[in-house]
Amino acid sequence: MRKIIYSILLGSICISACKSDFLDTSPTDQIGQKIVLNSLDNLYKALNGIHRVMIAQYSKRPCGGEPTMSLYKDTMGDDLVLTNNSSSFADALGWIEHRDPSSGLCLFGFEMYYKFILNANQLLENVDIVPNTDPVLHDGIKGEALCFRAWSHFQLVQLYGTRYRAGVENSQLGVPYRKASSTEAMARNTVEECYAYIHEDLDEAISLLENYKAAAVTHFSLKVAYGIKARVFLTQQNYKDAAEYADLAIQTAEKEGFKLMEGDQLLCGFYNLLTEAKETIWGAHPLEDQSIWWWSYYAFMGWDIDNEREVRCINSNLYETLSETDIRRNWWDPTGEAERPSWVMVSAPYQHRKFKAKEAEITIGDFPYMRLAELYLMKAEALARQGGRDGEAQTTLTTFALTRDPVYTPKSGTNADLIEEIMCQRRIELWGEGFRFTDLKRLNLPLDRTNSNHRGDVSGIMEVAAGDARWEFLVPTSEMNTNSLMVQNP
Repeated sequence: MRKIIYSILLGSICISACKSDFLDTSPTDQIGQKIVLNSLDNLYKALNGIHRVMIAQYSKRPCGGEPTMSLYKDTMGDDLVLTNNSSSFADALGWIEHRDPSSGLCLFGFEMYYKFILNANQLLENVDIVPNTDPVLHDGIKGEALCFRAWSHFQLVQLYGTRYRAGVENSQLGVPYRKASSTEAMARNTVEECYAYIHEDLDEAISLLENYKAAAVTHFSLKVAYGIKARVFLTQQNYKDAAEYADLAIQTAEKEGFKLMEGDQLLCGFYNLLTEAKETIWGAHPLEDQSIWWWSYYAFMGWDIDNEREVRCINSNLYETLSETDIRRNWWDPTGEAERPSWVMVSAPYQHRKFKAKEAEITIGDFPYMRLAELYLMKAEALARQGGRDGEAQTTLTTFALTRDPVYTPKSGTNADLIEEIMCQRRIELWGEGFRFTDLKRLNLPLDRTNSNHRGDVSGIMEVAAGDARWEFLVPTSEMNTNSLMVQNP
């Protein structure tokens, strides 16, 4: 691993205090390792630092932490449409950048997630050494660090590894699963090994987080750990366990007062999602004095910001599946003529209204990593794909859909019809939140942008077959040069 992947524990960390249920963080001066590692309180401050760098800027390009990586993944799918081939995301849209090992995108994902892992491992190596003055805090720090390690490796293996295939050995190459803070050369684990280690870490995290109350939804918690387990099982096509853990996450969240948004809440612009609604169970809450300005998610996705004069639209075919009474129709403007701020110079049919910056000059807003909506849709999908549980799947889907469409009526049909409806709801609901590329990959579906408002001269590529080698990101050149045991993807 590249030595440039530094430790938050050894560098500038974010010391946090709880304020109105959110982390009120501010950067501090350099804090030496001996100081950071000498108490649970300081380890917790270092943990806050890892959460903070999830929304940090990683280079002089669109690399604004996990929210921007989510934007890259949706850009590479078929549901998010760009209208400008000079965009900073043009090479990702055209499936060029992730296949160039010297590109910023290949390095961005690899370096960011391994940075989280390195710092999580340093916490894990020290949390049992410092005086255990607060057993619940001890378990919380350890449980959150394990969540970081599991989730980060899950992100990496989905991007840089080959698709998981249920019922086979899965001996294909995954990523190095690092369980220590050492940065020495390490070979790639198999995909099967990666997923086994992810589950081991999550299982231990779940046992540790049972009595721990996270300071804010910007942190991991028991409900989030359940939700990540559901995501992992869904990716492995283990639908029985995916449904079970999605349900555990829903039950735990709703007992704590979280609930699905409905009505006008859905039109909040998402910038205040963590303060105005109780649907997000894990998310980012950037503070006004810590904006990364024109490299942030909202700089590119805020419909009220004219960055690069780029418009992001929904696939027209997907939009037309929305019923006339679904409030989410207001997330997009099919005419391209809706009122906009005077400084926004461009518009296009089907442009979105889902994400609006808190203040256009600051380009910040909340970002959801996990919402109850996703959990309901995961549960419905996992139930439907098992066969024989269509009634339960439809009940779950109906509970969700009625909050979006007050006159929603279940559609009669086959199991295949039900699955198609669930997936359509998932595509609409999670548009712009970073799920489409990995959904296509886990389901072994092709990329198909044809016969829609995608333009070939902008998109660059319109179709990619399922199973094509291009579904894997290439390992960055810097890693290939410094890790003698690393093997490149084909």
